[in-house]
Amino acid sequence: MPSFSQASPNPPRLLNLGCGDSYHPDWVNLDFHARPPHVAAHDLATPLPFADDAFDAVYHSHVLEHLSPSQAPVFLGECLRVLRPGGTLRVAVPDLAGIVGLYLEALEGALAGDKAAEDRYDWMMLELFDQMTRDVPGGEMLAWLRRTPMPAQEFVYGRVGPAGRRLVERLRADGEPKAAPPARAGADGHCAVGRFRAGGEIHRWMYDRFSLGRLLERTGFREIRTCSAFCSSIAGFDAYRLDVEADATVRKPDSLYMEAFK
Repeated sequence: MPSFSQASPNPPRLLNLGCGDSYHPDWVNLDFHARPPHVAAHDLATPLPFADDAFDAVYHSHVLEHLSPSQAPVFLGECLRVLRPGGTLRVAVPDLAGIVGLYLEALEGALAGDKAAEDRYDWMMLELFDQMTRDVPGGEMLAWLRRTPMPAQEFVYGRVGPAGRRLVERLRADGEPKAAPPARAGADGHCAVGRFRAGGEIHRWMYDRFSLGRLLERTGFREIRTCSAFCSSIAGFDAYRLDVEADATVRKPDSLYMEAFK
């Protein structure tokens, strides 16, 4: 079982899965790569290393879409298992309905000859497909963010949130990137692509409030509801700054948020 640094002698009762850079020391934070002292390494495709009924709340943001439709119920079953009766699950995923709505809106504008709408259309096509189809890290989205000036910049910033904005700032500070090496042909090239696509960056499914709610219900959760980045059944959740930054900026504006109880 992973070891954790704790400020309190009491066992942690809050679990943050696939935390990336969004974690809090009051939580047990798991990610594929450890970042001591507050993040322990664990492969979420394997059972969680905790006893039944161990946590009051389980949270994961932009994790579920990286699992295949066959893996997702198993993973959520593990979330259910480690929650105490009455405990809360909070899930954030890219909101397919929101993406499709903006895509259709931009499509109509592009068909009417609106150049700004055409730029938004191109970005929304990336949101729909790039992270499912890319064969290299960052894909076409990263190439878009490197562009100066960036097409539809304020619209894109509104979609990628503060983390995306900081990434653009770093890219611009680094200057012109070196040219990527050409893809290798033959079996070696195919193996490299396969290793990348198995590495966890790819999206394997997408969810809206109907499909995610149905999946949670079928897993055994109850009282399923859609919520916002600013509200939660988890006591004091806003203080942890997992979904909203200190300046009230939503960390991942493209998200659908749902909560449910065991």
